[in-house]
Amino acid sequence: MQKIQTCIRKLESSSFWLTFLDQLQTPEIVDRFLKVMGSEGKMQMVIYGIGSIESYEPPRLQLSLAILMKRMFSWIGEVEVFDPLISLAESRVLTSLGCSVLTVNEQGR
Repeated sequence: MQKIQTCIRKLESSSFWLTFLDQLQTPEIVDRFLKVMGSEGKMQMVIYGIGSIESYEPPRLQLSLAILMKRMFSWIGEVEVFDPLISLAESRVLTSLGCSVLTVNEQGR
């Protein structure tokens, strides 16, 4: 949990996040998201094949980006995560961060 919290803070203060956030908040992009969602109130986010958030930084950065997006945008609904190698400890961390861990391999569908 400490590793992911550190990663979230690192990403949150990065120029990448600030630029990405600015781009997502432009009226043109917001309008496109609203059109895609239609009558749905929120857009579900599914992360397939994330890898080990315990062992590697790239998966932690990917998860951090998803978590920060969910915190910032009310139109992002549930975040679901799947990787066939997610450990029990990683599953607990993901759940504590508000993510749902998929147990069935949907083959990326």
